[in-house]
Amino acid sequence: MSLSTDQNWLKFFLNISQYIDSQVTNSGNHSLQVARLALATAKKFAMRDEEVRMTYWASLLHDIGKIGVPEEILTKNGPLDNNEWQFMRLHPILGANIIRSVSTISVISPIILCHQEKYDGSGYPYGLKGEAIPLGSRILAVVDAFDAMTNDRVYRTAFTKTKAIDELILSKGKQFDPVVVDKFLSILSSN
Repeated sequence: MSLSTDQNWLKFFLNISQYIDSQVTNSGNHSLQVARLALATAKKFAMRDEEVRMTYWASLLHDIGKIGVPEEILTKNGPLDNNEWQFMRLHPILGANIIRSVSTISVISPIILCHQEKYDGSGYPYGLKGEAIPLGSRILAVVDAFDAMTNDRVYRTAFTKTKAIDELILSKGKQFDPVVVDKFLSILSSN
């Protein structure tokens, strides 16, 4: 595959990501906002520049697997039932498989695959725990949740920034890596 072909695929994937964002958020900028927050957070760690870039790109494309989730589930105004959750839980796997198909960005697929894992092992798709979850995925999990909480969704209105921060703090060590939460909160407090 040529570099120009890969660039065309990347543009295509970015368009899909933006389309998905427009289905579930009012702003349509969820992935871009998440990517910016993930970039700032990744820079707080002793990560190589390439790992920081990988975290940024994975964040831009983290929900691309939702293209395989029926629209009526993505836009449902209320809680999902068990069958609907089965579809939703597939999106990290679908997204990672889509991204694996393009050689120049396939390296970000593990971050996308694991972005719904939880620090305590109760996440999906594999129930990974703690350090077994890639750092980029642990960063993405925190900033994705914060952005989702602080923006209106089809199924609920936005939380205040204070309430979202309280939720992150409450979930330290459970859903989220405590170190990632602390570094992310330091960024929020400095802005």
